[in-house]
Amino acid sequence: MAELELVAPEKRISVAFGLEPAYSGLTSMILLGKNKSGMGEWVSQTAAIMTPEQLHNNRLACSSAAAHFDGVDWPSFPAWVDDLAARDPVAMRDQDLAALLTKATRFLGDADLPSAAHLLADRANYLEFVKRLIERKSPGAEFNREYYEEVFGLLQDPARRQELTVSHLRMVWDEHLAAEWERNRPMLEDSAAAFESIDYGEMSGPEIVAQAMERDEMPSDWEEMLVGVEHYIVVPSAHIGPYVILMDVSGDTARIVTRARIPAGSSVTSPALSRSELIMRLSGLNDDTRLRILELLAREGEKDTKYIMAELGLSQSSASRHLGQLSATGYLVTRRSEGVKHYRLNQQRIEDTLIALKEFLR
Repeated sequence: MAELELVAPEKRISVAFGLEPAYSGLTSMILLGKNKSGMGEWVSQTAAIMTPEQLHNNRLACSSAAAHFDGVDWPSFPAWVDDLAARDPVAMRDQDLAALLTKATRFLGDADLPSAAHLLADRANYLEFVKRLIERKSPGAEFNREYYEEVFGLLQDPARRQELTVSHLRMVWDEHLAAEWERNRPMLEDSAAAFESIDYGEMSGPEIVAQAMERDEMPSDWEEMLVGVEHYIVVPSAHIGPYVILMDVSGDTARIVTRARIPAGSSVTSPALSRSELIMRLSGLNDDTRLRILELLAREGEKDTKYIMAELGLSQSSASRHLGQLSATGYLVTRRSEGVKHYRLNQQRIEDTLIALKEFLR
């Protein structure tokens, strides 16, 4: 008797490119607390004129808001913030804690994972858990006890937490970001259209997204978060520079924010994006330490982190920062072997930068 074999239909992975103003806007606000080399000038200029209290509240508000997109294609940033203001503050708090615990499973595993009620019951419970998560997620990173004590206090007062989040997002939008968004909108539309115009042939969804991010493949630490994702929406940003952010995963849809640019093979032209591209590339070279790293690797070939630190007298944090920026801007190719990162010069990227500068000034 013949046996019936059932074959599951192959998943159809889709990739779209869109402006997504709510996701893009919060990304820009998150960057105010990062301010790394290569990011748009708006980031450093805005961070410089905000008060220390505003920057502190920006961290609190962005952390609170990031879990509340719910996969919706919000028509504008203010529309999303208005929706946040109308939500039940306790439900928002509980959703945040659920997101925190979901993230923790990636680094701490399911075993002995505390409940949300356990975290809320006692300040010490919450602080111990967050400290353990940070140590596992980012070894060597500082645990800011005072900051997380304030976060715990806000978790105990959901209404105050919601008010701080909503009022701060509205303030930054009205005073700093609304005009910037309108100024950059044509450039972002050009970038989205340029990506849409490319013939990707037989490339898979993840391969298309990786190419849009200027990566050989999707970041390995995203794998668990992207399980079950069938629809990718790539959001171009005028501010993010060479970095990328997985901004939201809701159901089978993921939104990824990456640099606005004109990809190779597109017929779309944009002088503004050409200037932005040059600024990003040249800013990666605008540092003596980074130039010394490139000089060392050009002279001696591929080396690991410890060798570079020893040769140039760099601390762990300094080496990590500069190597990360050079990798993000494409000047270094990274290879991991037995848990150790190795770096080599990407000569093609150097040549492409020189060609781009010559073409721009022609």
